[in-house]
Amino acid sequence: MQTWTNRKHIRRIDHALPRWDWQDPIDEWMRWQLAVGRSKETLRTRWYQLERFSRITDKPIHDVTADDVIGYFILAEERESGTSLSTKRGVRTSLNAFYKWCIKRGIAERNPIDDVPVIPLGVPAGLICPEHAIDEAIKSEDDMTVDMVMLGAWMGLRRIEIASIDLAQDIEDNPDEMRLRVHGKGRKERVLPVPGELARRLRRRPVGYLFPGRFGGRVSVDFVGDRIKAATGWPSHSLRRRFATVAYYRSGCNILLVSQMLGHSSVGTTMHYIGLNAVEMRQTVESVTRTDPLIHVSPASTSKWYEPPVITAAAPPPQPLLPSAPPQYRIGGGGTAA
Repeated sequence: MQTWTNRKHIRRIDHALPRWDWQDPIDEWMRWQLAVGRSKETLRTRWYQLERFSRITDKPIHDVTADDVIGYFILAEERESGTSLSTKRGVRTSLNAFYKWCIKRGIAERNPIDDVPVIPLGVPAGLICPEHAIDEAIKSEDDMTVDMVMLGAWMGLRRIEIASIDLAQDIEDNPDEMRLRVHGKGRKERVLPVPGELARRLRRRPVGYLFPGRFGGRVSVDFVGDRIKAATGWPSHSLRRRFATVAYYRSGCNILLVSQMLGHSSVGTTMHYIGLNAVEMRQTVESVTRTDPLIHVSPASTSKWYEPPVITAAAPPPQPLLPSAPPQYRIGGGGTAA
């Protein structure tokens, strides 16, 4: 049976297989997903989600109901002291796709997810790596670690995107600018300008994988995450969220630009990456304490309208995207990667 995981988790897979009658359908569905272009990281996540669901629910595929799915979510809450909404959304998405495939193949007659309520996105979630942790990490004498931290914090790259960089194929360099072709989720590509300091470092690296593996190829995704965590004390995805937050405020709150730079297909996803700027929140609440004569309320209908003032002052020039120390940002509890 194919196991959609990496070497680090093979031992766990050996004694944590799906329920026996789910094994072949899951494996066949995984091959189908791979054939239509799903990344191996996506397959690994979905394999774990289905494997765990099948064992805990302990029912044949065609007997699972919406109540079983809800019960699974409740059990996860009890066992793990709270499961994030994004985690539940991921499980629901995987089950929905799997059951649609099963119905087409005659393995199931109905999709239990049809009767499971859509899980809301909820409040912004996730950690943002603080500036002092990044500053300390890039002082390291280990070039590999410094490059990884810069790529995460300064360019917003995911672990898999960092691990996959091939200097021979992904770099466009000229005297004025270096650009990096990033291989994102779902085989989507985007091209990003490389900050000057990082570009100078990359020009000194030998051609080939930026982070080569010990026995050929490239390093693993987990290797990148472990290196960044050891250097900063924070999860690798917190650097990506740091980039999103700083880029958003320093680009004049250009959410579309930030979304494109992160490789998101929806700006809604990007909004859940951005932390709250404590300084701007303070300025905002102070500003609304002042009476604004241009806001009128009709006593009869309570309808509201606003007449914006005429702004004659020139807009300030945009700030550089990544100066040394941004204001403090606040964001909610832990979340998953996107």
